[in-house]
Amino acid sequence: MGKRSGERNPPSGRTSGRRAPRLPVAGMLALLLAPCATFGAQVLSIEGTGLATSNYAVQLSEGDTLDAGRVIRTNSFATCTLGWAGSPDKVVVEPSSNAELVGENPMRFRLVAGKMRFTGKDVEVATPQSTTTSKQAGSYSIALKEGKEVVEVVTGEAAVTVGAKKEQYGLHGGEELTVGADGSAKKGPIAARNEAK
Repeated sequence: MGKRSGERNPPSGRTSGRRAPRLPVAGMLALLLAPCATFGAQVLSIEGTGLATSNYAVQLSEGDTLDAGRVIRTNSFATCTLGWAGSPDKVVVEPSSNAELVGENPMRFRLVAGKMRFTGKDVEVATPQSTTTSKQAGSYSIALKEGKEVVEVVTGEAAVTVGAKKEQYGLHGGEELTVGADGSAKKGPIAARNEAK
């Protein structure tokens, strides 16, 4: 018997609708679960006699995992330290602070009040007047105090974008940038501010 035009040999009794389950299910699950294990921020410690809370005033505890969109608030006596699985980078939210975890890859935060310290490369912290991005593994801090923002690079290198005009500043170890409420910025050595006290 000859074949009719367009007729093909049957594909071993399978129809085209059955091919979807042939995708490696284990591989798909690993891809879905990997971001949670790899990128989720984890509360490493809460030190002091106070509390650290998150959205809707939920108290945080050591070992809690935080996803993007979570807020970390510390009262006057608490310090909350965050870390990531497989990474030496750490973010410390100081007492009387309010910070939001905006993204996890790269690590992005929004500091609303208080002070944060962090280590690591490609950590980004946005404040009302500026955005700071660490460019090297190092030690950094950002503080909002008395209408000013102070970015300190103890070690490492950071890029800071300031104000509506998006002025760019590069900071290296031992330097700080003070940003006023009006968007004005002044760069200098960290010691200069500390000596003035």
